[in-house]
Amino acid sequence: MRLGIDFGGTNIKTGIFSEDGKPVVFMENKLVEFTERGDLLDNLIANAKSVSENYELNSGGLAIKGLINTETGVLEDDIGAGALLAGKNLKEAFSRELNIPFKVENDARAYAWGEYKFGAGKGSKAMVCMTLGTGFGCAVIVDGKPFYGSDVLGGLLGGHISIDRNGNECPCGNRGCLELYCSATAFTKRVFDAYPEFENIDDILPAFFKKISNKEKKYFQTLYSFQDDLAIGVVNAIHAYGPDVVVLGGGVMNSAQFILPRLIELIHKRAWTFPRKKVQIKVSQLGSRAAAYGIAFLN
Repeated sequence: MRLGIDFGGTNIKTGIFSEDGKPVVFMENKLVEFTERGDLLDNLIANAKSVSENYELNSGGLAIKGLINTETGVLEDDIGAGALLAGKNLKEAFSRELNIPFKVENDARAYAWGEYKFGAGKGSKAMVCMTLGTGFGCAVIVDGKPFYGSDVLGGLLGGHISIDRNGNECPCGNRGCLELYCSATAFTKRVFDAYPEFENIDDILPAFFKKISNKEKKYFQTLYSFQDDLAIGVVNAIHAYGPDVVVLGGGVMNSAQFILPRLIELIHKRAWTFPRKKVQIKVSQLGSRAAAYGIAFLN
C-alpha cells in the first residue's frame, strides 16, 4: 500500500492506495484542525499513523506548496500555514516515524504526476499541467519523468509567465503574471469588480457560471476576457515545452463545459505546432485527489 498526503491551503487530503492505483482510503480534513493546537508536523504524522494503522505501507509522500529541496526533503520556504514547516526535514521525520521510504514534493508537480499516471495525461509523451486555484500551479512531465530544471522552481512557474508587460506587479517581482489574471482568486475578483450583484454571495464563480448557463449576455464579456488571457498563457507553455497534452485542473475547471470550447479554438488558432491543432487540451480527471495520487506514486 502507498500513502499520499496533500497539504493544501485549506484542506489536508490523505489517501491510501493499492499498488495498482485503486483508492482504499481517502479522507479530507480542514487544515485548521492541524494548526489550532500542538505542533503542526507532529499532528500531520499522527494523522498519517491513524489513517494507515490497519494497512501495511510500502512507501509514502507529502505534496506541499512552497520551495522543496526534493533531495533532502527540507521545505526551504513557504507562506501561510506551510511557513510553520519551513526549515524542517519533512522527509526524514515522516520516514522515521512511519518506517517507510518517504518523498516530499511540490504540490503542482505531484498533481501533474497523478494526472500523468492515472488521469488525463496518461500515455502522453510530454504533458503540461496547469491548476487554477488560489494561485496558478504548473508542472511538466517529459518522457515519463517530472521536469526539474536546474533548481527547485524548474517547470513550476507557468503561472508567472507574463501576459501583459504593463500589467500589475506580482509578488514574485514580475509584471502581468498569468496568475494575476487566471487563478481562481483572480477570476473571482474579476467577476466581483464587474458585477456588484455578486457582493453578498460567498461562492461567486458557481453563481457566475449559472448566469452563463442561462445565457445572460451581459456576463459573457468577462468570460471571454478570462479565456483570452488563459489562452495566452497556455500557448506560451506549449511553445516553451512542446507538449502533446495540456491538462487543466483546479476549482475553476468545474465549469469546463463553459470554458473549454472557445478556449480550445483560441489555443489552436495561436499555437504554432506541427501539425497545427496537435496539442490536446484536457480537463483533470482526478480533480482534488490528483496531488495525493501523484505523491503516493512518485517514489
